[in-house]
Amino acid sequence: MALDTSKISKLGFGCMRFEGRADDTIDIAQVSEMVDCYLEAGGNYFDTAWAYPNSEAALGKALCARHPRDSYYIASKCVAWNHCESTDDLEKQLQETLDNLGVDYLDVYLMHNLGGRRTAAFQKYNAWEFMRSVKERGLAKHIGFSAHCTPEELEQFLADYPDAELVQLQINYLDWESPSFRERECVEIAQAHGIPVVAMEPVKGGILAEPSQAVRDVLDAAFPNDSYATAALRFAASAPGVFCALSGMSTIEQVQDNCRAFADFKPLSDDEQAAIRQAQKVMAESGAIQCTGCDYCAKVCPQGIGISGSLTALNYLINFGDPYKANYQLGFVVRFNGGKAMPSECIRCGACEEACPQNIPILECFDRIAEEIVPFSKPTVLMKP
Repeated sequence: MALDTSKISKLGFGCMRFEGRADDTIDIAQVSEMVDCYLEAGGNYFDTAWAYPNSEAALGKALCARHPRDSYYIASKCVAWNHCESTDDLEKQLQETLDNLGVDYLDVYLMHNLGGRRTAAFQKYNAWEFMRSVKERGLAKHIGFSAHCTPEELEQFLADYPDAELVQLQINYLDWESPSFRERECVEIAQAHGIPVVAMEPVKGGILAEPSQAVRDVLDAAFPNDSYATAALRFAASAPGVFCALSGMSTIEQVQDNCRAFADFKPLSDDEQAAIRQAQKVMAESGAIQCTGCDYCAKVCPQGIGISGSLTALNYLINFGDPYKANYQLGFVVRFNGGKAMPSECIRCGACEEACPQNIPILECFDRIAEEIVPFSKPTVLMKP
């Protein structure tokens, strides 16, 4: 039976950002309060993953042990590109997920974060055949995948996994037209294939909850009743084919704010869409690097540096003034997601600048990254220990 998206709440509860996250530091009473508030407001879709540190166990205590199994949908994910050396490890992850949550089955099970160099691991371990077996055994009602990928990759995934019932994609107004992410194109491909979409990262890890003053001036008039975070959430939820937008909520105040904004959800009006376009324009005119993502520079780089991704990270600094978040983006977009070398490995040959059709002073940008972003790192737990 196909996934009935009409029964799933438009606002989803993303469970990656529970405060604490280390062993025994997540406040289960606080998470329980957040879960109860969300359910009482009509929410019913929870998104977690084996790779989110202690998220499943916390959700098992705060949700699954306290509420009837038929009162919510729960989605989790398996990962092949880390902490996995065989198909047996995929089965081990699944069993740990069910044990952590304390449930007999999942409503949705996804392959976690396809795209770039990560995709090969799923292929190596025949992950989609494993996913099919999970559904056949009744351990998951519906299967699909999440992806940070190019439109071309998404087309291939949908060809390779024709029985995928949903796809989870990054959608936010900052990256909607970004040449590094091409989110609009990905959404259009999913819509053309008739596959429903879950939107992730609608607030871009919290970045869009605290935009620059110039962006606030644009949004305040059009969204008088919305926080900057819920305005971003509503943009993602209004995208074509999106049946659920995930919010990584970590406080009761965030839950209350998001639930209020989605109490009677309506897609963005024409005026609100115009304000978002103006906010995008303000960001583009903020002194941000005008990289189009053509990657002519990368094709001639002898070091294999992720140049366009590095410039994306620099733009986060320019737009938001937060070097810590810019540093995180640098690692994610260049090394983790792109599998490229970092700017620090540049040998200053200048071939990239000669190839750049936009005449971007790339070496100067690398100097800014070294001085204004690289020193501002802080630990970020990405994987389960």
